[in-house]
Amino acid sequence: MSTSGHRAGVFKKPAKPHKSWKGKRTKGEITSDNREFLKKLATCDETIIQTHSPSTIDFAIPRFKSRLSFLTPDKENVDAVLDAIRASDILCFLWPLSAELSEWDEQLLTVIKAAGLPTIVSVVPGLGGISNVKKKEDVRKGIEFTISKWSMTSAGVMPADSVNDNLQLLRTLNETKKKPLTLQSRHSYMLVENLETTDVMDSERFCTLKAQGYLRGPEWSANNLVHLPGFGDFQISHIESAVDPHPLKASAKSQEPQILAKADEKRQGLETEIVPDAMDGEQTWPTEEELRDAEKEMRRVPKGTSSYQAAWILEDSEDDEDDEDSDEDMEDEDEAEEDDEEDDMEPEDLKSEAGETTASEMMFDDGIDEDINMAEVEKYRKERENAQWPDEVDTPLDQPARIRFQKYRGLKSFRTSTWDPKENLPVDYARIFQFQNYKNTKKNVMSKIGGNDVDSGDAVIEKKFNGAYATIYIEKVPVSALKELNERKHLVLFQLLPHEQKMSVLNMTLKKHPSCSIPITSDNEQKFIFYVGYRQFEASAVFSSNSPGDKFKLERFMPTEKTFVATVYAPITFNPATVLCFRQDDKGRQELVATGSVLDTNPDRIVLKRTVLSGHPYKINRRAVVVRYMFFNREDIDWFKPVELYTPSGRRGHIKEAVGTHGNMKCRFDQQLNAQDSVMLNLYKRVFPVWNYSLYNRNLNPSRFVERSRVESISLVNDEEAMEE
Repeated sequence: MSTSGHRAGVFKKPAKPHKSWKGKRTKGEITSDNREFLKKLATCDETIIQTHSPSTIDFAIPRFKSRLSFLTPDKENVDAVLDAIRASDILCFLWPLSAELSEWDEQLLTVIKAAGLPTIVSVVPGLGGISNVKKKEDVRKGIEFTISKWSMTSAGVMPADSVNDNLQLLRTLNETKKKPLTLQSRHSYMLVENLETTDVMDSERFCTLKAQGYLRGPEWSANNLVHLPGFGDFQISHIESAVDPHPLKASAKSQEPQILAKADEKRQGLETEIVPDAMDGEQTWPTEEELRDAEKEMRRVPKGTSSYQAAWILEDSEDDEDDEDSDEDMEDEDEAEEDDEEDDMEPEDLKSEAGETTASEMMFDDGIDEDINMAEVEKYRKERENAQWPDEVDTPLDQPARIRFQKYRGLKSFRTSTWDPKENLPVDYARIFQFQNYKNTKKNVMSKIGGNDVDSGDAVIEKKFNGAYATIYIEKVPVSALKELNERKHLVLFQLLPHEQKMSVLNMTLKKHPSCSIPITSDNEQKFIFYVGYRQFEASAVFSSNSPGDKFKLERFMPTEKTFVATVYAPITFNPATVLCFRQDDKGRQELVATGSVLDTNPDRIVLKRTVLSGHPYKINRRAVVVRYMFFNREDIDWFKPVELYTPSGRRGHIKEAVGTHGNMKCRFDQQLNAQDSVMLNLYKRVFPVWNYSLYNRNLNPSRFVERSRVESISLVNDEEAMEE
């Protein structure tokens, strides 16, 4: 059985916009440069047999005893470019002689690099037509410098002008060592060339989808699920052979379809999440073993105390011993502090010195420009405040601090203090799956890739059919999805690995893209568009620090320079897998905000939100200090008394007792404080992402960055034309 040829993705990278860019090209339309390039390539050898399909232009080359399929996506359609690269063995760039790229080209290269690059071949049409040897060499060096600047490995720059040049290019495309993507080496995939429907059930509005194309990657299994981009995961009934529409040699023999693989009782289910039982959280009567263990506990209680009374007696005394030095230093000042300075506390003392009032008056001026997004202006202000005073929060005046921060706790050491990962979990955690040992499960799954599972039976195709043209029967596909699937020029199907249809907590290591200058907050209202491997979905994310340890600090804003970890509810994905993160503004435009890769699938990752309460040292007597403005009543001071205090200069201390009834408190530190010091108190609580996962099946629109660059480029061209006139 003959195997399919290599696929090469080809698209032109012009130097800058020109007049012909008035209006958008039709989806899937081949540009004139690509059409001319492939036309010259097809005429370099008279024996080449050229055929077409809705998604490819195919060459059968008897000279090299091989076939090549060319994908020519519209470079302004990000989804089409990414789909073409996922299905390609070679990525062929057509570089301009000037080696200059527009801002859109640069951002597209960033997206392509972040998504993963196969083997690269660089072609420069027109390079062979330069007669001056020195100028030709300069052009070559300029293009090679641009390629090296983008850190793209390439065998060199090839011309494509003469017949010999095109023959050499075909030979290079055929003989170049292929470097498959991780996605291609792990997942079976197919570039769909023909799509049909059978067994339409009007009552249930489902049908069986027949997808035809070449079987690529590891051996296909009818027991594994298949992913339809934008519509989810579906089961396969069977896989059968089909007549190859692009044969290397025409054959008069008619081939009857034969079943290559058929699903059996071991095929994967469509269960994505667990349906929680409402009775799981009910309190049960203790077992006899638990009662016996409780009776064995021996406690020292006063003589004559009953068992009921003993239950209310604490083992450890909660009374703290005061230092004698502190009492001597402060005993003359207690009564004075109770009455003085408390009544003098005015609202001006509690105002921030950052000038927010003036900024707010300016922002809400009646004459403000309507195009300004006030929500983004507010994000800029909050990001600036957070950078100046990280995680600081004003103690509320209208409610007690012990109520406002009742979900928070103090930690002696963020690095060494323990935090139970199973404590106070949200209800959504009852719906997800978790591996008992992620590394062992991943190792077991990877060992069975490519038909290495001895228990697979007839569900896996034989190796000799790998690369054959076949038909996949996909069951229970919604009829409403057919129209959009048929409109996609480059529809790529991927098979799932075991467990990849199940929902869990996905952690991704990301870095903010330099083109994104807008502050991105880690809140539940902001939904992001994630491209994770072969999946596209929308979800809210929680940002945390990318650091060693078992606890990780929440990042209120997406860091600009350093890497961070985004945590979302999403289907299980085994690392490594590439990640692209986009945001959508209120006008429906998308912008690339971050790129990275999957870290792991771990619901036990502890992300802690830190809140810092600050106070002012009112009176300092050696190591004894009276602090005010951190709390405003005696009960709050007693509540937070066990939490350690610190200062920005590195002093450590703790609360001794409350002074008066207005929130002043006596504290003691390890060293003497300065009058300029502030007293801080850290509180932590665990945060979780929000369950708002949804599939994303809309094409990416040009980003805001791209629209601005186009306007600037077009206006620049028009200005140059006006100057010439």
